[in-house]
Amino acid sequence: MRTRLLLFAVCLTTILNVNAQSDEELPKNSEQLKVLKTQMKQGDLHAQYLLGYCYMTGISGVVTQSQSEGKRLIKKAADAGNADACRLMYKMDPQRYYDYRLTAEKLYTEDGGGEACYYMAELYANDKRQCQRWLKTSLKKGYLRARMALESIYNNDWSGSSTSFESWVNGILAVGESEDVELKLEKPKAEIKLFSDVDQNLPETIARDNENTVALVIGNENYISVPPVEFALNDASMFAEYCKKVLGLPDQNVIFIPDVTYGALVGVMADIKNIAETFPDSTMNLIFYYAGHGIPNEQTKDAYLMPVDASPQKTNICYPTSKLIKDLSSTKARQIVVLLDACFSGAQRGEGVLAENRGVAIKANVDAPQGRMVLFSSAMGDETAWPYKEKGHGLFTYFLLKKLQQTGGSTTLDDLGDYLVMQVRRQSALQLKRQTPTITPSTSIGESWRSWQLK
Repeated sequence: MRTRLLLFAVCLTTILNVNAQSDEELPKNSEQLKVLKTQMKQGDLHAQYLLGYCYMTGISGVVTQSQSEGKRLIKKAADAGNADACRLMYKMDPQRYYDYRLTAEKLYTEDGGGEACYYMAELYANDKRQCQRWLKTSLKKGYLRARMALESIYNNDWSGSSTSFESWVNGILAVGESEDVELKLEKPKAEIKLFSDVDQNLPETIARDNENTVALVIGNENYISVPPVEFALNDASMFAEYCKKVLGLPDQNVIFIPDVTYGALVGVMADIKNIAETFPDSTMNLIFYYAGHGIPNEQTKDAYLMPVDASPQKTNICYPTSKLIKDLSSTKARQIVVLLDACFSGAQRGEGVLAENRGVAIKANVDAPQGRMVLFSSAMGDETAWPYKEKGHGLFTYFLLKKLQQTGGSTTLDDLGDYLVMQVRRQSALQLKRQTPTITPSTSIGESWRSWQLK
C-alpha cells in the first residue's frame, strides 16, 4: 500500500514540476550564477532559495552539487519566511519538517496568486481532489503551468477515454467555488491517436499483477526552441498502455510524463530512487522508456536526453545519458530495461539536424550500462531514428509494440532484440534510409539477460 500511495504522489509531483519556480530562473552560466549570489547578499530570499536549489541538484558546468550547502541555504531562506523554501524543506522530510508546510500554506494562501495556488497544489499531491482543485484555481487566475499540469494529469488518468479534456476540467470545482465554472480550453496534445494496427486490439492480460515492475515513460514531442519530434507522444502514450494492458502493470506503477521539462526530469529521477527504497532488496524491476530528441555535446561528444525547454547549444540543462544510467543503476533493481527511441547524433527524427551551426550528424558517446541493466537504443552511432509515417510511430517503437502485440508481452529480451534489429533495418532500407538498433547489456549480468522478459 505504501508503494502505491508513493507512486500516485510521484505522478502528481512530477507533473507539477515543482522543485524550482521555473527552469528559466536557474543560472545557465557562471555570470548568471554571480548575479544570483549578488542578489542573495542583498537580502533577496528568493535568490537564496534558487541558489540553494542549484546546489541541491547541481547544474552541469555551472554549479557543483553539494546537498549540505543547498539545504543550509534553503533552510535559512525558509526560516526567514520564503514560501518556496518552506515548501522544499517540507519535501525533504515531510514528518520532520511539517511545520514548514504549515508556513508555506499560510504564505501561499495570503499571496493568493496563480503561481501560489499552483504550489498549493503540489503540497496536496497526496490528495488528488484537493490538488486538482488548486490547479483549477491557479488556471482561473491565468497561470499557464497549471494548464500544462492539468493536461498531463488528464493524459495520465484519462487517455483513451470518451471524456474530453474540457469536460473533465469543467467537472473540477476550484477552491471557493460552489458550482462549476466553465473554462474553454484546447484538448490535450498528448491524446492517443489511432494510426495503425499496433494502436488497436491490444492482447490484454487478465491479471494486472505485475506489481514488482515500475515503468517510467516519457514522450517529448513539443519543443520550445527546436522542431517537434513527430509521433513521440503517440509512441509514449501507446507504450504506457502496453505496460498496463499487455505487460500487466497496475495503473499506479506506470508513470507517464508527456513533454517533460528539465526540472521535471530531475525530479522524477529522484522520485524513482525513493520508490525503489520501498521494495525489498533486488525485487523491483524497472522499465525506462524515452521518445524524443537526443543531443550530443559537440566538444565532448557526450550524449544527452533533451527536455522540451532545453536547446541544442545549452547541454547544461539537458540530461546526460551517463547520469541516467548511474541513477537507474543506483536503484539496485533486479532487472533494468532502458528503451531509447532517440538518436544522439544531433539529427532530427526525419530530415535535418538540430544545431544550426552544424550540417552533419556526429557520433556521440553513450556510456555503457551499469548494474543489472540492458540498454536498447533505436539507432547506431551517427544514424538517425526515423519515423514510420504510415503507422504514426517512430520506426523503433512501432516494431517494439508489434512484437509485444504478437507475443502478448511474453517474449525474451533476446528474441525482442533480434526482431527489432531485423525489422527496423529492413524497413529503413525499404525507405532508402539506414537505422540499426543496438542492444547493450551491462558486463555484470553476462548472458543471463537473454532470457529476461518484460512481463
